[in-house]
Amino acid sequence: MKNANMNILRIWGGGFINRESFFDMCDELGIMIWQEFPLACNEYPDDDGYLSVLHSEAVSIVRRLRTHPSVVLWCGGNELFNSWSGMTDQNHALRLLNAVCYGEDRFTPFIATSPLMGMSHGHYTSYDAAEKKETLQLFREAHSTAYTEFGTPSLASEKVLRLFADENDFDDFTPENDVWREHHAFGAWLDGSWTDYDAIIHFFGKTGDLRDTIAKSRFIQAMNYRACFEEMRRQSPHCAMAINWCFNEPWPTAANNSIVSWENEPKPSYYAVCDALRPQAASLETEKLLWFSGEMFRGRVWILNDSLNVLHGGEVAVTSEINGKTYKCGTFDFGNVMPQTNIEIGAVSLMLPDDAAGLINVKISVVNRPKLSSEYSFPCRDIKKAKETKSAVLNF
Repeated sequence: MKNANMNILRIWGGGFINRESFFDMCDELGIMIWQEFPLACNEYPDDDGYLSVLHSEAVSIVRRLRTHPSVVLWCGGNELFNSWSGMTDQNHALRLLNAVCYGEDRFTPFIATSPLMGMSHGHYTSYDAAEKKETLQLFREAHSTAYTEFGTPSLASEKVLRLFADENDFDDFTPENDVWREHHAFGAWLDGSWTDYDAIIHFFGKTGDLRDTIAKSRFIQAMNYRACFEEMRRQSPHCAMAINWCFNEPWPTAANNSIVSWENEPKPSYYAVCDALRPQAASLETEKLLWFSGEMFRGRVWILNDSLNVLHGGEVAVTSEINGKTYKCGTFDFGNVMPQTNIEIGAVSLMLPDDAAGLINVKISVVNRPKLSSEYSFPCRDIKKAKETKSAVLNF
């Protein structure tokens, strides 16, 4: 987490209270903890028996953790105000938890649940087939004050999948195969999750065998996480927080929104998030992630500065590479960027060749400051073949 430039973990209500060593490490590394009580997705009763147990458990939790400077927020639990739970801040369980936190640790804030009005949970895919929109486009329309739970899925690496899948399973990567369903490649949420074929078909038009599906899935997750985190940063100061669900896998699952697989193996998305969350960085804003031959590719160049220091002005050069040919897209000068400030410094556009296909690679180079520079890759499909979306593995 520290290397990924993250600074807060949300321990959601469906989880547990971590070991003392966990909080010690967060104290040392400066990682903040949003700690929820063990309530999630239900309407909890008002009867005295339950409230007595909840009170003793809550007091124990707060007294144990309140000495840790990393614990910066108490929360009643996960999704308690949603339609499937139906609680309000007047439910006795939440009033009790608020009272415990005030009595035992009153200088640490308490909120009843996540999300609250103005905050968001979701989205959890890279492409919404029902709305026919990419997740990035949905986030560009959202403008929430905080994205306290969101994600985009991918498969684990072949190495991880081989922990539980033999050669026959690799040749039978289908929703009907119990190995893949039990390890959440299919049917864990929607039938297509977490492999997310809708996204693979949208961005690439088709996929091949399982190895090809793994590669495309992981590319899509990395591209989306980077784009979404940077979009949320550009929405600051209206947006004050972004937390992906989830950081790591606690068991050898086939696919999920995690950026670290079992057992502590970073996915490509982990490194994309590392880049997206650098305190100071050049950033490319695009209206979408999939492009077609013959389209006008457009983007806006930003300088992001979430640090407490002034970022001194400089020069930025933007280039793109398509079908092995490099194009100069423009140069921009920018002045000093104040602490915790993001600024737009220019726009770029490029007519994509009629034969463009594969990847559009864009590089934003901050002259003489490579640590601020950024590189992006976007899928580009031949518009003439765009309707050829049959999958060799699975066809919805």
